[in-house]
Amino acid sequence: MSLNQLLIIINGEDKRVINVNANKIILAKKDLKNISHAYTLLQTNFESLEDLIKAVSIIKNQFSKIDEIVIIYRDIDLNMISYQYDYNYIKQNYFVLTNIIYFINLLLPLFNNKFCFVLSFEKDNHYKIHLNNFRNSLISYINSLKKDLEKSYKISIKKLD
Repeated sequence: MSLNQLLIIINGEDKRVINVNANKIILAKKDLKNISHAYTLLQTNFESLEDLIKAVSIIKNQFSKIDEIVIIYRDIDLNMISYQYDYNYIKQNYFVLTNIIYFINLLLPLFNNKFCFVLSFEKDNHYKIHLNNFRNSLISYINSLKKDLEKSYKISIKKLD
């Protein structure tokens, strides 16, 4: 039985988390040039709920159950002076966070009984406070989800820096 892996690539790449032998669906803003094995690409900017709802139906058709969700949000290059005051960037960051949480909630019926979240984020950086908030909020949400679903699912969480 093959692993069904859903990769949510918000920014950056991490070859450590991509299982070569898995059935893969990748949600990303653009096509990935560094992956040479088979995968299904669903393009989204993570701001459109319609895109994410359509993605759920495609995932249901391709996977009977999801074994692993990988979330990659790293390699962010920011202008440190303007970043703290860039309202549009800050708004987009939190908008994407809420949409990812909503998307994961839509996927709950597709979780396998033994399920894993793999989180590939940047290390804590006091200059990137909004990215830290994104990471910490998502981790808190997943920990709450794990606790709420402990009778139904065995959820594990791997955090990579």
